[in-house]
Amino acid sequence: MGKPFGSRTLLLICAALMMLLAALAAVQYRWSTRVAAADAQREQERLDLSSSSFADRFNDAAGQAATFLNHDARDAVESGARVPAVPKLIAEVFYLEVTDEGTPQARHLASDGTFAPAALPSWIPRQCSPAVLDQPPAVVAPLYDLPRPEMISENGMRVGVRVFRTFTHLSERCFVARLDEGYLRSTLIPLLIRESFGETAAREYDFAVVSPRSPHDAIYGSPGRPDLRKPFFSVRPIELSFPKPPASGAPGFGGGAIYVQRAESTIVTGGRAAPGNLFGPGAWELQVAHKGVPLAAAFEQTRRRDLLLSLAVEALLAAAILFLVVATQRAQRLADQKVQFVAGVSHELRSPVSAIAMLARNQADGLVAGTERVKQYGELIHQQSRRLNEMVEQALAYAGIHSGLRRAAKHEIDVRRLVEEAVDARREELARAGIEVEMAVASDLPPFSGDAALLRTAFDNLLDNAGKHAGGGRWIRVSAAYSAAGRQVRIGVEDRGAGIDPADQAEIFEPFCRGRAAVEAQIPGSGLGLSLVRSAAEAHRGTVTLVSQPGCGSTFTLHLPV
Repeated sequence: MGKPFGSRTLLLICAALMMLLAALAAVQYRWSTRVAAADAQREQERLDLSSSSFADRFNDAAGQAATFLNHDARDAVESGARVPAVPKLIAEVFYLEVTDEGTPQARHLASDGTFAPAALPSWIPRQCSPAVLDQPPAVVAPLYDLPRPEMISENGMRVGVRVFRTFTHLSERCFVARLDEGYLRSTLIPLLIRESFGETAAREYDFAVVSPRSPHDAIYGSPGRPDLRKPFFSVRPIELSFPKPPASGAPGFGGGAIYVQRAESTIVTGGRAAPGNLFGPGAWELQVAHKGVPLAAAFEQTRRRDLLLSLAVEALLAAAILFLVVATQRAQRLADQKVQFVAGVSHELRSPVSAIAMLARNQADGLVAGTERVKQYGELIHQQSRRLNEMVEQALAYAGIHSGLRRAAKHEIDVRRLVEEAVDARREELARAGIEVEMAVASDLPPFSGDAALLRTAFDNLLDNAGKHAGGGRWIRVSAAYSAAGRQVRIGVEDRGAGIDPADQAEIFEPFCRGRAAVEAQIPGSGLGLSLVRSAAEAHRGTVTLVSQPGCGSTFTLHLPV
């Protein structure tokens, strides 16, 4: 009762573990889907935040350039002074003024920092509306009037200055600044990408800057299928002019320091609606695309890879459970076979030992008289002794091979001689049993390197097995030949006995295993012979094969590579 209960319990435990693994796989699938969606959303939010930072940084740089145009450049135009320095973002500056007749006149900022009359390039528009040009990249920045300060007096005393930030668009005057494409591509945009997205962002993402008016002509990078689009390059009108307090001694003000008490901002547009940012929400567009595949597909690939990895681990656990079940059942079966082996060997040992004891006792008691009777008793004792010796040798050989202590010797073997000596040693025994032995050993067998004693043990077991199971056929055929195609020597032992059941053929070479027909027919044996044959073949890098049909006999063949 203990064994079935133990097997049933083991199977129930393994089934429960398999169900838990299946539940874990389902949970991991749902969990991986949610985690991938959360990671994708978090990455999208990070990219959006980084792109906003990029837009703000670029707009700051553009605002500084606009401040330069409406302060330093404007002062140089109106007063004839020199421009101290030009922002790196600007490559060249033109001042455009439209006369009352509508004719534009241009002046160019020379290398000496002054504006000189110049011909109007063809790419510059003939009006002063705020705009961003694409070829070449340039901006048209109209001029606004400067704020006017107002004195604040209390009880006849001046206590401060109130500055009205009042902007009026002067449509007939503007600056046209051509941007430095080399500085944009090589310095500014890469720097802002690193500062906004991180130092390693370029390894994962492709960045491009395009104009919505010409999306195929990239200002920076190569446009593709972006995962994120962010408009940028927008300048607020208030950034175009910063009020300066009136200088000491200006008309309406006495000498001494002037202090600004407060500032009020007002946009004056001549009756029209207040303008928004110049160039709209953004004259250019930043495009961010994940390398190789879109961002969502990349996270899906990562999810699938992680899911496959976790499923592979679970499959490995399931395989380990199955292996545990198979190994446990195999160990149980091996234990049962060992028990059967002990029982069978005990029975096999008892028979020759009892026979030898009885025969020796009869001779000792003087019950055997006459030369023929003594000779007969001596022959019987010899047979039982050899049978007992063979059983002991099999057990010792099996223990020696599977203990790993014995290693096959390497000597040149004459296969033909080994086979003939083994058959001659058993010929008389087989003849007494009425078994005819047919020999078919080739004369041109090549020399073979191996362990002669181990091969002799294997061949003796094949002969012994054939003699026990020859049955009514009473015939054994021993063959040995060389196969040039396979470069191997083939030694075969064939009989015309009852054959081996197909259900037993898969396990017939396992130790302690005996066919059901042999057990039912009470044919003596320990179940170690064929196992020793297989072990001897494997020790010589060879194999042993079986061809058998019930009722038609069996053929065992040793394949030994030369």
